[in-house]
Amino acid sequence: MSLKVASSIAVLAIASSSSAAMVYGGGTETGNRFNPGSGVITYMNCFTAVGAGQTQLELESAIVGIRRIASAGALTDVGIKIYAAEMTFDGTNYGRGANYEIYGSTSLGGGTASVTQLVNSGAVSGVTLNLETVSSAGFGGWWIGVQFTGVNAASTANGWRVVNAPTTGASINAFGMYNYSSSGAFQAFFAFGTPPGSTPSRFMVDVNGTLVPAPGALALLGLAGLATRRRRN
Repeated sequence: MSLKVASSIAVLAIASSSSAAMVYGGGTETGNRFNPGSGVITYMNCFTAVGAGQTQLELESAIVGIRRIASAGALTDVGIKIYAAEMTFDGTNYGRGANYEIYGSTSLGGGTASVTQLVNSGAVSGVTLNLETVSSAGFGGWWIGVQFTGVNAASTANGWRVVNAPTTGASINAFGMYNYSSSGAFQAFFAFGTPPGSTPSRFMVDVNGTLVPAPGALALLGLAGLATRRRRN
């Protein structure tokens, strides 16, 4: 796929939020995939609606969709790492903060037919992300990253599946990358098409987590404050 640098920030594509564990995901697959080459981490921006005081996300799990194309009746094996990272925003540019590897495997396995393989991080513990809540009122953002590893890391027979807008949560139709073209830096945003973002530029990922504090906790905090005021009266 042709890759373009997005010169401006697009508005979030807003979808309905869910009270279930999923906080982002559900985008339908397109016919495209993306592999930026060896040593590069590609990051999808993920946003979810937040209430008052909800400034963190306790990550529970993430699933990414990797499109694998069979050649001569066999899939090309590859390793993969999945990351969760905090999102920063300085008023103009989005950046990457604390970065956590939440899954790693040296092999996605074999097969004889092309497939969109769902790679599940499994249960994640001890990862609480500070959400970026400045750029879009009522939303908190973070990044999910994918890196291909091993001798076949740069093979375009494997790529992160490109999808349309999410059905849960919201996103900008573009993505970030770390170490693209051996830059040694994080850069956002990139997008597909001319002009950038004129074609789908999101990747297949479903994220489960819990916003902190949870709505019930906010209610309890409010009641506690009310009780305190009553005792002082």
